[in-house]
Amino acid sequence: MPFELIRQCNNALGTGIDFPTLWHEVSKPHPLVIGVPVQRMEGNRPCLEVSLLRGDWLVLDLDAKEARLR
Repeated sequence: MPFELIRQCNNALGTGIDFPTLWHEVSKPHPLVIGVPVQRMEGNRPCLEVSLLRGDWLVLDLDAKEARLR
């Protein structure tokens, strides 16, 4: 099920969606999402991470237009 969330986020990011819209329309309503976005750095790029019900994290790299699990 987290892979469906990743696919939905990547599809939305590919259309050029902004983060507030991605958060409110795709990520936040998903039943696995239990946390709020937290910004952190990956190398020299900012990423947003959101905790998931299973204990892993949804990582949103807006510069790369990529969502993945951590």
